[in-house]
Amino acid sequence: MKLMDNKNIKNLTLLAIWTAITFVLGRLFTFPIPGSAGNILTLLDVGIYTAVFLFGKREAAIIGGFAAFLLDLTAGFSNYMFFSLIIHGGQGYLAGLTRYKWLNFLLSLLVMVGGYFIVGGLMYGWGSAIAGLWVNIVQVIVGFVLAKVLSPLIERTGILNGFRKA
Repeated sequence: MKLMDNKNIKNLTLLAIWTAITFVLGRLFTFPIPGSAGNILTLLDVGIYTAVFLFGKREAAIIGGFAAFLLDLTAGFSNYMFFSLIIHGGQGYLAGLTRYKWLNFLLSLLVMVGGYFIVGGLMYGWGSAIAGLWVNIVQVIVGFVLAKVLSPLIERTGILNGFRKA
């Protein structure tokens, strides 16, 4: 059995810390939207997109999936938590899939909005799923824009020195 080397420990620690930051962003800034079958507007996507810009697609998938799972578990949306694990994990992965950032953004938007549209439609009916579309679109756009602003600022501070982008 091979012991974890220093780099693996650093990466695991970074994933855990960034998952916690993303979860807290989502949990503190959660706004339930009436009439949209359980949709919430949250800043979780800021953490996911910042993770992909700073660390890479694999890390963003892990961070996005687990942070969304924990958010739903603690916010009273446990019926969504396994779906959120897959949807936000896929969103994080697709957000870093190619070298074309706008294509990545569109792919990740489609996975997140489409995923919750299907899940919401199956759980609560297609009318409420349609009513909740705008919430998810706004959440993705706000998350992407804020992450584009925050990521260079975080890089400039140097707090991530010693951690490599995947």
